[in-house]
Amino acid sequence: MPAYRSLIRFFCALALVLNWPMTAQAQQPAAGTQADTLPLADVHFHLMWFMTPQELKERMEQHHVRWVVGAGAIEGLTGVESFARDLEARKLLGNRYLPSVGWMSIRRADADVGLARLYTDETSSQREALLKLLDEQLSSGQQAVFSELHPNALTSTTIRQLLRRLPTDAPLFRELYKLSIKHKVPLPLHMQWHPESVEQLGRLLASDREGVVLLSHCGKDSEAGQIRIFFEQHPNVLCDLGFRSPPQAAAESGRDPARTIYWGAGLFSKPGIRPAWAQLIEDYPDRFMVAVDDVHSWSTYDEVIKVIRTGLLAQLRPETAEKVAYKNAVRVFRLQEPPAVQAPSAPPAGG
Repeated sequence: MPAYRSLIRFFCALALVLNWPMTAQAQQPAAGTQADTLPLADVHFHLMWFMTPQELKERMEQHHVRWVVGAGAIEGLTGVESFARDLEARKLLGNRYLPSVGWMSIRRADADVGLARLYTDETSSQREALLKLLDEQLSSGQQAVFSELHPNALTSTTIRQLLRRLPTDAPLFRELYKLSIKHKVPLPLHMQWHPESVEQLGRLLASDREGVVLLSHCGKDSEAGQIRIFFEQHPNVLCDLGFRSPPQAAAESGRDPARTIYWGAGLFSKPGIRPAWAQLIEDYPDRFMVAVDDVHSWSTYDEVIKVIRTGLLAQLRPETAEKVAYKNAVRVFRLQEPPAVQAPSAPPAGG
C-alpha cells in the first residue's frame, strides 16, 4: 500500500509539473486536424553530424516541412566545416534551406582570443577579421542567415565553451546586430531569462529598431508573463518555440518546469499547451515561429514534429496556427515558394 500511495503522489506531482489538465483545448475554434497538414517552416535547425542532405529532404517531404532555416550545422566527425555542410544542404534543397554563418567560426575565434575577450574587448583585431568573414558569407548570394548565438546558456547547453553568461549588449553582439540590420536578417540569441541579460537585450534592441532579435527557444526558461512584458516594451523581438516541449525538454523540465510550454500525447495526458502561453501566442500571433532545433536520431525528429502539430498548432485558432507554422517565417526570412511539381500534361484532344 505505501508503494501504491507513492505512485499516486508521483503522478499527481508530474501532472502539476506539466500542467496537463490546464490546456488551452477549450479555446475555440482550434486548428485541430488542420494542423496535421499545415506546411511548416522550421526556423531553428541544426544539421546534425549523422544527417545527410538527402535524408533531410526525405524527412521534410514526409512531414510537410516546406522550409528549414539553419542554426548551425554540427561538424562532428564529418571533416566538413559547419557553413560548408549547410551549403551542401542548400545545393540539394535550393531555396527550401537557408544556410547559417558563425556557428563554428565565432567559437574558434573566441577560443583563440580566450577569456571571452572576443565579445567584451572594446577593440579587437580578431573580431574585425571575424566580422569581415561573416559579412562576406552573408553576401554570398546563398540567402545565408546567422547561426544560433549564446549570450546566456549558463545552465542550458551541453557545449562546455558556452556554459556561461555574457553581456547581451557586449561589443561583439552590438556589431553582429549591426550586421544583421545590413543584411536584413534576424539575430538569433539563446538567452536564459536572467534579469541582467534581459536588461542588456533591451538596450541592444532599443539601440536601433530596424534590427530584429529572434529569441531562440523563446528565452529557454522564460515564463509567458515575462515574455509578454518584454513584447510590450520591444516591437522588434520574435520567438522560436524550439526545444520547449518533450521529448527534447523532458529532462530539463524535471529540474525546471518552466521550460515546457506544450506537449504531445502521453500515457496519462492529451496533447496540450500551458494556457498563459496559448493566450500570449494568440495575442501576439505575428511574433512566434516553430522550430525543431537539434535531435540525436531521426526517430526523435519524427516525434518532435508530431508534438509541434498536436501540442502546439492544434491548440491554436486556425489563422494563428498558420502564422506560427509558416507564414511568419515567410515574412521574416523572405522565404520563397519551392518550385511546384509539374502535373503530367493531358493528351491532345482527339489524339
